[in-house]
Amino acid sequence: MTTHGWCTVSVVVLTTMMLLLLMSLPRVDTRCMKTTDGKSYTLSIGLLTASVSNLTIQRTIQENILRTGQLKDCFSPPHYLTLPVRETLKIPKQGWNAIQKGIENSLMNQGAEPDEVPNVIIGPFYTNLAMILERLNIPYLVTDYKGFDWIDMSRVQDRTPWRTLVEIRPPAQEQNLAVVDLFRSESWESAVMVMPENAADNQECQDLASQMLGAGISLVPYTVHPGESIAREMVLQVLRNAQLFRQWNIIVCSPRDVTDHLIELVLDVARMFDLTLNEKQVFVLVDPSSALKPMANAQEMYNLGLFSARCRLLAFRYVEPLKEKDTDRAAAIDAAMVTTMALNNYIQHQKERNDVFSADRFLREFKNVTWSSLVFVCKRYQITKGKVRLPHGHTGRLQFNATGQRVNYTLHLYNHGGPDMYRKIAEWSPSGDSPGARLNLTGYDEEEHKTTQYGIFPQIVKIVVVVEQPFVMYRKRRGQTPSRDNQYEGFTIDLINRLAQDLKFNYQIDVSPHNAYGGPRDGGQWDGMVGEILNGNATLAAGAISITSAREKVIDFSLGVLSTGVNILIRKPQESRTIFQFLMPFSLELWMAILGGSALVSIVFFAMDYHSHTDRRFTMKETIWFAIGTIMKRGTDFAPVPISQRILTAGFTFFVLITVSTYTANMAAFLTTKNLGKAIDSFEALAADNSMGCGTVENSATMNFLKKGTKPVFRALWKKIRGSRGLVPNATAGRERVIRESGYAFIFDYLINAYSEMRYCETKAAASPILIQEHGLGMAEGAPFKTSINIALLRLKEEGFLQGLKKKWWDDKRTCDDESKTRSSQQEFGLEHMAGVFIVGLLGLGAALALFVFKKLYFTAKVAHARHRQRTPSNGDRSSEQHLSATPPSVREKERLCQNNTSFV
Repeated sequence: MTTHGWCTVSVVVLTTMMLLLLMSLPRVDTRCMKTTDGKSYTLSIGLLTASVSNLTIQRTIQENILRTGQLKDCFSPPHYLTLPVRETLKIPKQGWNAIQKGIENSLMNQGAEPDEVPNVIIGPFYTNLAMILERLNIPYLVTDYKGFDWIDMSRVQDRTPWRTLVEIRPPAQEQNLAVVDLFRSESWESAVMVMPENAADNQECQDLASQMLGAGISLVPYTVHPGESIAREMVLQVLRNAQLFRQWNIIVCSPRDVTDHLIELVLDVARMFDLTLNEKQVFVLVDPSSALKPMANAQEMYNLGLFSARCRLLAFRYVEPLKEKDTDRAAAIDAAMVTTMALNNYIQHQKERNDVFSADRFLREFKNVTWSSLVFVCKRYQITKGKVRLPHGHTGRLQFNATGQRVNYTLHLYNHGGPDMYRKIAEWSPSGDSPGARLNLTGYDEEEHKTTQYGIFPQIVKIVVVVEQPFVMYRKRRGQTPSRDNQYEGFTIDLINRLAQDLKFNYQIDVSPHNAYGGPRDGGQWDGMVGEILNGNATLAAGAISITSAREKVIDFSLGVLSTGVNILIRKPQESRTIFQFLMPFSLELWMAILGGSALVSIVFFAMDYHSHTDRRFTMKETIWFAIGTIMKRGTDFAPVPISQRILTAGFTFFVLITVSTYTANMAAFLTTKNLGKAIDSFEALAADNSMGCGTVENSATMNFLKKGTKPVFRALWKKIRGSRGLVPNATAGRERVIRESGYAFIFDYLINAYSEMRYCETKAAASPILIQEHGLGMAEGAPFKTSINIALLRLKEEGFLQGLKKKWWDDKRTCDDESKTRSSQQEFGLEHMAGVFIVGLLGLGAALALFVFKKLYFTAKVAHARHRQRTPSNGDRSSEQHLSATPPSVREKERLCQNNTSFV
């Protein structure tokens, strides 16, 4: 048997043995062991929505179920029931009349089984809906104590002990109690409170006022119309009165601040009165939703001047701002986690097999969700000071009492202004019989505070960069080899060092693969710096990485660090000099026109004086000399007498005046500026110049912009880039190609091109920047440290640190002459500027001397010839002499004088 035959037999035998082995293995039973027939329970989850379904809740529940084996076996994939409050349940219009019918219609229209009912309803609180669900025995998981439309009674007024209610958000009454305890601990006896005027929107504020008055705190309430044009005037009057009566404690109660923007309005007006700069002033911001819109956006905080505020801006939060930015999203995720934990508890605590899913037991498991239930979600433990802590939910500890209210949670008191921005100064817990027991101003865990403020960063922050001057460069040290910790320098390195110092983290610098910024590849994959962030190989991406819409779809960015654009880097045109530079103010055609005009005037002068036989002055010689003397502003020995000649002289003199003045002005400009060769000064000029190639960095934001550009100029540039193979791996290669090839232009980042112009004198940045963008720090989507970095960057902007860094790495690194300063300064003339003038003068001098010498030699030779003829008379001469002797003396004398006065013209 051949070798090929043996191989075939071996493969068949091995395949058969593997099949027999697989058949002998016991089958994995994926049936639910908690039911008699092994079938899974049907799971239906109703989601209250304003318009569309909440994908965050769906996604979180699905992930948690798939992650847990028993849940996956005992529950079918959840059937999500979308319940629009306005269109289907019709709560705003019909109250409770259409709620049950709307649920039944939704089940029927969304493909539910005939006898299927929702196992749980998740969404904000509606009193009428709670009443219907109480009757249907369906758990109601409340994510907010007020409905979408805010027209119904909130949980502040509704004190009914609902049996089926489970509340994710802490009660507003207890959050108000925390404010009262703060006033008591600080011994503040009075305050001014600003709140919305609409009674449906200020229910929480009314409860706060009632509690403060009950605690003996004097309160002066003011109501305003948020969103109306008179709101600013109303707030201005309130703050003016508070300042007049020296009231330093101002409470801003805005339960609907996401839409009312009342907190932002008050702080903006307070800045006008310099109240935010008064250290005595205290603003207590009450937003029970914990959203605090003005503090959620770093740019808004910068606009309101909160980073330089000296007053105290205090607010209680149950969602820690440095960990969660979107409070609604945090509540939705925790609602999904609680639902999954309740399902897990239901299966774990089921002792006997049962095919019927019990709504009562499921409701009990909701209320029995405690810390121990979190183990199945996350097996990681946190150890602090020898204590084992189970991980928190997105809104803190998740635990409920028998009535479904949130218990054992923590409210965090933060200061939101000045250098202590987002510093936690106290913690409040509802468990306690006195304000001192509930509010802990000084005894909270400092280690936990450090973890909250700085521990959001990994132990080593891996930062991916692109080596690009002057952002990141290899450090050059004489006689030393740089270590890994200090082998880089540049603008980005200095910025990272300062951020690491302020935010207390350690970092490691890694260069991006292929030193690339990052762009999308085939199949949706990203390479370069963006790819490193997406793959989890880096925590931050820093350097000259532009914030673009395409990149922001896959990663997050910090606030802009530097504003930049795109322009062109070209090889600096060489200065062209000529000794006849004085002729350049006028073109050749203009010089010919001036000479032709002067000749024409000479001819006209000659013609006007041609018929004057008695006193003729303007001979051809005199006419030419008259024209030359007028142009040179020398004048002539005589002036024209006839009126016609005088009119012609006036016109010609005016022509000469304008011509000479224009020449003088242009001559000054030409002699004081460099006469450069042909240069590209715009993108249009680059696109139109067929002799000039161009390029940019491959897979960069600039390349994508040119590639997708819709304007004809950008399409033409992209065509040139592809045709001339203009793509380069990085800006350094682009600059070197510009220096090496005079017919190549590099289109890239304005800041990098500006640095090249300052350091590499052969290059020149041209064209006004386009595609104005900003460089930022890239990070993974939803990075918890994004807010911390934004706050730190805004502080550095206010301190002028970033501006100083820019001066250090651009202006102070200049080694080439600044052409703009050179043009504006006085330039010293040299021989090269006036060489042509000297040459023309020397030519005139030479011509005059040559003519003089020629004349002298000519007449000397003529006189000698005449004398020679007198000494050797011939026969003809004798007859002449006889004739002369016969001529009267007076006639001979005149001929002699005439001969001696004859001149050569």
